[in-house]
Amino acid sequence: MDNISEEKKQKKNSALIVDDVTSNIRTLSSMLQPDYSVRAAVNGQTAIEIAEKFLPDVILLDILMPGMDGYEVLSILKSSERTKDIPVIFITGLSGDTLEEKGLQLGAADYITKPFSPEIVKLRVRNQIKIINLQRDLEAAAEEARKANRSKSDFLANMSHEIRTPMNVIVGLTELLTEEDSVSGTARDYIKKINTAGIVLTGIINDVLDISKIESGKFTLNPVKYNTAELLSDIININIFRIEDKPVSFRIDIDGDLFRELYGDDLRIKQILNNLLSNAFKYTREGVVTLRISTRRKDGAQDIELYVSVSDTGIGIREEDIGKLFADYNQVDTQANRNVEGTGLGLSITKGIVGLMGGEISVESKYGEGTKFTVRLPQGFVCGEYVGAEETEQLRALRYDNSGKKDPGSLTRPDLSYARVLIVDDFPTNFDVAKGMLGKYKIDADCVTNGPEAIEIIKSGAPVYDAVFMDHMMPGMDGIETTRIIRGLDGDYARTLPIIALTANAVAGNEQMFLENGFQDFLSKPVSISKIDAALRKWIMKETHESESENFASDSDGLSVLGAADSGDIKIPGINENLGLSLYDGDTEMFIDIMLSFAENIPDELDKMREVSEDNLRDYAINAHTVKGSAASIGAQNLTEFARKMEFSAKDGDLPAILAENQDFINQTETLISDILAFLKQNGTI
Repeated sequence: MDNISEEKKQKKNSALIVDDVTSNIRTLSSMLQPDYSVRAAVNGQTAIEIAEKFLPDVILLDILMPGMDGYEVLSILKSSERTKDIPVIFITGLSGDTLEEKGLQLGAADYITKPFSPEIVKLRVRNQIKIINLQRDLEAAAEEARKANRSKSDFLANMSHEIRTPMNVIVGLTELLTEEDSVSGTARDYIKKINTAGIVLTGIINDVLDISKIESGKFTLNPVKYNTAELLSDIININIFRIEDKPVSFRIDIDGDLFRELYGDDLRIKQILNNLLSNAFKYTREGVVTLRISTRRKDGAQDIELYVSVSDTGIGIREEDIGKLFADYNQVDTQANRNVEGTGLGLSITKGIVGLMGGEISVESKYGEGTKFTVRLPQGFVCGEYVGAEETEQLRALRYDNSGKKDPGSLTRPDLSYARVLIVDDFPTNFDVAKGMLGKYKIDADCVTNGPEAIEIIKSGAPVYDAVFMDHMMPGMDGIETTRIIRGLDGDYARTLPIIALTANAVAGNEQMFLENGFQDFLSKPVSISKIDAALRKWIMKETHESESENFASDSDGLSVLGAADSGDIKIPGINENLGLSLYDGDTEMFIDIMLSFAENIPDELDKMREVSEDNLRDYAINAHTVKGSAASIGAQNLTEFARKMEFSAKDGDLPAILAENQDFINQTETLISDILAFLKQNGTI
């Protein structure tokens, strides 16, 4: 309802009388006017117009009228979104159950028969007015409750952001102090305890932020393609330490074949599993905690059902408490669990995330014997490959190791010296990454920094390119618009030229979106050697050159910068050297070059991000996106996730969230740059 509803709070309730006999209108008006504001209409069309304009609280409607009868008027009123909820009381001199039944089926609220009894008329109208006023009171109370809930969520979110900023400083500095050789044993022990407490408190703050976002509808999912074995490995590494010195066993049970890759928000899946396992270890003093996982796919279906259960032999849950488990800020059986830490938000957040994913969560428990949570999550299908038997056994033995997926330098690259490609990207470090990778194939690569330049060079027809690698998010004209314009140019060259999308946002549906907008392929950043190799073989390598390329292998020594250095020599806080090197097939020289490019170019992006407002959120999102992709290209996992969070906060229009963490984000990035430069200087690179 609109402003008319507000006016009704200040005025008497209103009635509309519809009858073609004016004496009936006068009679009914005299009965109602002392208590109600009365309007009248002598035909159906006028009644509909008055009802649409003034929204009376009740309508008294004659059935038999010339032209449009009462039944037709009622049908029109009920079909209108504006008037459908107005109660209609039929007034009639007719009798018979059939007529009354027809009116009630159409939505009439009541009947008044002629001749009119003043007391009956007043009582029947008063009953409908009471109902409509009660509904309005309930709606007003519900809206007040929603406002209060939004205010609470906003307050919690703002406070959490304010607290998290200094907490990140505490955690970061204590981590650095534990690495100092000059810190004594006792001091180191105290610092570790401060660090642990800071991490716990940060986790609590994150829980409050998450529940606030879920309640306000700002919680977003960011699906990507992920490796299920690696996800389980991360879960094992995090939760193995929860056992501490308790007599508790941790078991992983992989039920049947497990698809190697799935498409979904792996970070949120980890959050779900960590919340459930955290509870299991908290409330299990001795016995077993078991994580069971399986995947199921119907024949030909594109979606996978991921089934996960976490069971324990802990204290269990009373039957009367099971219904309270997923309530906010609730911890059941507080007397028995008074020594167990927690906010009571974990299960509420878990249920919220599962619901956003379109899944289900259920619980079974027997007090004193244990609890089992079961989760079903729809995930996207990637390929039919399963996790191997050896990896499965390693996971069951809690010793999965994915650090040596491939020996450095094992990739044999074809000689593509006949090819020329165009790279379209607004950030110099991405040029360095792409050109470094393509150089191993002897490919000539040209670079432009924006869409209009790419369009002009392709429009000119010289040089002729074998493929274009097109960034998605760029200031001004993005990659999708650029590709659309290229495809509209005259000639077969522009229409058939392979254009491969590059993006750091591997979001569900992106691949299909790119294919529908003129791209031939899609690569997510960071682009590893194996991804680029597959794309080059698919779109550039010609069959006539395959035999000539068989014996060509790029120079994989890659050690000229650090001599005989291996991955163990690259020790930079915040960078996972194994992950970074794996992107470049173990090529240390290329990895060093990319880190140097990152350190030289990212400061310009940070300068653009220092001042943020409602007016430049789109530009901020692009800058954060750039930092995210570049951080991923050097194996800086924590910074990658931080940048991703800042990017999506900007896309969501969440300015308070950005303002609360922007300086911390800039500081962390600048610290990483400083550490990279210090390392490169120490090793003689700069």
